[in-house]
Amino acid sequence: MKRRVYIFMFIDALGWEIVNKNRFMEKELPFRYPAKMQFGYSCTAIPTILTGKNPQAHKHLSFYYYNEENSPFKIFKLLKFLPSKIFDRWRVRHLLSKMIKKVKGYTGYFELYAMPFDRLQYFDYIEKKDLFVPGGLAPVKNIADELEDRKIKYHISNWRLSEKENIEKLTSDLNKGEIEFAFLYTAAMDGLLHKVTKDGEEIPEKLEFYKKEISKVWEAAKSNYQDFEFYVMSDHGMTSLIDEVDLKKPIERLPYKFGKDYVAVYDSTMARFWFRNSQAKKEIIKILRNEKNGKILSREELEKFGVYFEDNMYGELIFLLEPGYQIVPSDMGINSLPGMHGYHPEDKDSIASFLGTKNVKNPPEWVGDYFKIMVDKMDEIVGK
Repeated sequence: MKRRVYIFMFIDALGWEIVNKNRFMEKELPFRYPAKMQFGYSCTAIPTILTGKNPQAHKHLSFYYYNEENSPFKIFKLLKFLPSKIFDRWRVRHLLSKMIKKVKGYTGYFELYAMPFDRLQYFDYIEKKDLFVPGGLAPVKNIADELEDRKIKYHISNWRLSEKENIEKLTSDLNKGEIEFAFLYTAAMDGLLHKVTKDGEEIPEKLEFYKKEISKVWEAAKSNYQDFEFYVMSDHGMTSLIDEVDLKKPIERLPYKFGKDYVAVYDSTMARFWFRNSQAKKEIIKILRNEKNGKILSREELEKFGVYFEDNMYGELIFLLEPGYQIVPSDMGINSLPGMHGYHPEDKDSIASFLGTKNVKNPPEWVGDYFKIMVDKMDEIVGK
């Protein structure tokens, strides 16, 4: 029987406000810390958690970035005449995304979302590889690389599977008593919070589900190891919708052409721009400055958030909305959602959570700090 196993459970969108309001597993996980969110979305936060680096190092900020010269989507300009009534539907786009993913050989998470077909030709997609496997974020090392380097027997969930499947697979591996480190991935909380918000009556029920499933994992660990440590961590919280902001309409009323004078991505909570015409830049900035529910981020703020790129990979200019406001329509969806994340990292509803059965010598202040905690535990396993 192995002496100890270290288990880290990731619960997407389990914010600090949600944990405290619902007193989630206070007795069982007494060591509790808020952690500042990484600026961006889950596609930013997960690479940060897996590497301990900010987006300037691992290069993941938003799914789409400007790369007209080498865009893998140039063929889409031929599809701009397809009827939007059919091809703007989520199910149709999801099926098309699966086809593209297979043809291109992408192993990471890939979705077209609501990106207009005639605009895809200007962009590239960042998450082409599975982030969780060795080399998934090369040249930056992720936790799988660190585990391989130390020759530790481990379990990392398959993010494509359901929560139930991932929990069952981890429990099965624990019952074999061979692994020494586990990273359990669960993502359904995020989808639920987008639909019902952090105040939804379904949230306590979902938290109770996690508590019951965690007890199964604990029982397997107790039965097959002399001791275990268990930690829960999240990437961000969720902010309830206040109102919608239409940035596209006033910008597209200007006498400037997308692709000729400027290029833009309208994410759910931020808009990103690249300019080819100084007058277009001036007038778009004027529109953005007149929008009272958001602001243009300064270079100082971008550097502080770890998202300043010298080559403007993710935008020559980034405009961020105030918490609770959503860009509608956006390139991520044509409608708003009751809950959203991706706001200022210091907003109270954006703060993430780190909970544990044991204290840690370097409590996290930022979600990227989880990586150091996990690596410290790996070093305990190999006796460093």
